[in-house]
Amino acid sequence: MSADLNATLQKLRDISPPVEVPDHSLWMFLSIIVVAAMFVALMGFWLYKKYTRRTLVVRRREDPVQIAKDKLKGIDFKDAKSAVYTFDEYLPMLIKDDERKLKRFEDIKRGLNRYKYKKSVPPLAKEDKDAMERLIKEVL
Repeated sequence: MSADLNATLQKLRDISPPVEVPDHSLWMFLSIIVVAAMFVALMGFWLYKKYTRRTLVVRRREDPVQIAKDKLKGIDFKDAKSAVYTFDEYLPMLIKDDERKLKRFEDIKRGLNRYKYKKSVPPLAKEDKDAMERLIKEVL
């Protein structure tokens, strides 16, 4: 028996001493804490911006009538096609209640159809331009 015991003890002596294993768990824990804190801070900032913008900023919507007036004032009569389309698009907004002006607009609009729906259009005739300008000045 002692021979078996000696052999077993000999095997036990060959076991090396414990090796020190580096422990990085503290750094991993701290980095998780930092990342979580940054996430919470970003979410808080985002929520703060979201709700303060709604309460503090009152968005001013532009008045469609004012937009129509500005577009009609800025008509370039050298470009016949865009002038006619701008006239046709924005003037009805300003005269929708006045039957007399609406009838004049429809008469002028019928005469302007030759400047629409074509690739190249002739320059705006003086009569058409004068009629458009008179009605625009009357409305504005």
